This record gives sequence, C-alpha cells and structure tokens, in this order.
Amino acid sequence: MAEKGGVRKEEIEKVMIAELPRLMAESPAFRQQLIGIVAEAFVRKEELKQVLDAIRDLREDFNTRFDEHSRILEGYSKRLEELSKRQEEYSRILEEHSERLEEMSKRQEEHSRILEGHSKRLEELSKRQEEHSRILEGHSQTIEELMKKMDEHEKRLESAIGGLGARWGIMSEESFRQGLKGILQDLGLKVERYLDYDPEGYVFGHPEQVELDVLIKNKTVLLVEIKSSISKEEMHTFQRKVEFYEKKQKIKIERKGVVSPFVDPRAKPVAERFGIEVYTSGYDVRI
Repeated sequence: MAEKGGVRKEEIEKVMIAELPRLMAESPAFRQQLIGIVAEAFVRKEELKQVLDAIRDLREDFNTRFDEHSRILEGYSKRLEELSKRQEEYSRILEEHSERLEEMSKRQEEHSRILEGHSKRLEELSKRQEEHSRILEGHSQTIEELMKKMDEHEKRLESAIGGLGARWGIMSEESFRQGLKGILQDLGLKVERYLDYDPEGYVFGHPEQVELDVLIKNKTVLLVEIKSSISKEEMHTFQRKVEFYEKKQKIKIERKGVVSPFVDPRAKPVAERFGIEVYTSGYDVRI
C-alpha cells in the first residue's frame, strides 16, 4: 500500500507539473480557484507564523517571569530559612525562660511556705503581746495604786520631818551656823557677819534687824544664807536681804548662795530664777 501510495503521488505530481500551466492558461475559472487556494494557504502560513511568534514571545515572557519568580521564591526561601533559625533561637530562649520561671515558681512556693510559717509565729507573738499588755495593764494599775499610797506616805513623812526639823532647827540653828563657819574658815574663806536695821520693813514686811553672812576671799565677795534647812519662802527672804544689802552698801553683788543640807524642792526653782547658788555642804563652796 505504501509503495502504491508513493507511486500514485509521484504520478500525480508529474501530471500536475505537466498539465498545470496549460490549465492555468486555458481555464480562467481553474486559474482563479488555484489562486484562491494558494492565497488561503499562504494566509494560513502567515497566521501560523504569527501564532508561533506569539507563542515564542509568550514562552520567553513566561521564562523571564519564571526566572523572576524563581529569584523571588529563592529570596523567600532564604528569609524563611532565617525566620526558621530565629524561631529556633526564640524557642531555645523561651525554653530557658520556662526553666527559669519554673525555678522562680518553686522559690515563690518556698517563700510562701516560709511566710506562712512567719505569719503563724507573728500571730502567736501577737497573742502573747496582747497577753503581756493585759498583764502590764494590771501591773500598771497596781503600780499606780502603790504610787498613790507612796505619795500619801511621803506627804505624811514630809509633814513629820518638817515638824521635827523645825523643832531641831530652833534648838541647833546657831550651833549649825557656827560649825559651818568653822569649816568655811578652814577652807581659807573669811566669814563676816553683817547686821543692819530695816526700818521700812523691806525684807520681812515690818521693821526688823537684817542678818547676813559675808564670805570674802581675795577681795571676792559672796553673800550667803547658812541654815540647817531652807524653804521656798526663806529663799525669797534671802533674795530680799541681798537687795537690801546692795541698796545700803551701794554695790552690786555678783555672787550669792545658800548653804544648807536640806533644801525644799519647791525652793530650787526660786533659786534658779534669782541666780542663787545652792550648796548642800560647806566643802562645796568655792569663791
């Protein structure tokens, strides 16, 4: 069949080559029809070429875009790889943090347990403190009652001592003065007795003789009141004696003092106000 087909085709080609020019010249209709066939075949060939060119252009554009996309995808792959590495690093850091948080959680639990123990101890201490406060409150009340009783006993004792002291002072005031003067003289102090009459009653409130002891050493003068005991009123009286002495002698006394083994506590603020020096022993006197 192939050989027969091949022979027939060659024969047809020979016939067409031999007869085609004559048919083209003798038959206008054949000529037109042949031209149309050839023209149609030519147009199809050009269209096919255009289609092939378009396909080639599309292929080249596709290849270009594919290369661009491949490049972009390669960049994305690198970024994804970097992100993957970062993710792994973050995972490692988070794992470390998780371990630390777990340790901190354990420590927090331990601290909570310790604080709970401390809270219990503080609660016990608070209860003991309340109990101690209650006991101390009872003690305070007892001490307050004892203080009141002691104040009453002290007042009674002061009253009794005051009475005995007054009686003893009347009996021995002069001997006390003489003995203390002897001590002061042994210390190198010259003791002089000052007597003068107060007709206006400045010192005692009525005309009366005023008596003062004057201590002198190296021209330094100290006016003193020597008594076995001295009260608040007697401290005021001594100050008026000093003022009387300054007015009569027309001098200003820089130092004045009281020598007595027993000074009423109420007399001390008066002495401080007037600048009166207080000595409880003759050996304390220095001028």
